[in-house]
Amino acid sequence: MERLTQTRKPIIGSNIERLCRERNLRHIDVIAQLNVKGVDYVTTGIFSKVVHGYNNPSVEMLIALSEIFKCDFNEFFKET
Repeated sequence: MERLTQTRKPIIGSNIERLCRERNLRHIDVIAQLNVKGVDYVTTGIFSKVVHGYNNPSVEMLIALSEIFKCDFNEFFKET
């Protein structure tokens, strides 16, 4: 499975956090939806590490997140 690397600044993670806030979604709700969509088993710990830039999200996870957040894939790569 292909993974994206977050270096220096976790741009992807901070954008996931922003999208959660904008859509009033708790991390646990997003995790549950990821699991329903068939993304490899995602725990609260794994999701937290992705948000904080310690783990890299899979492309599959980002595609599922774009469906959950109803946003364009490019939202995850915006510089804030």
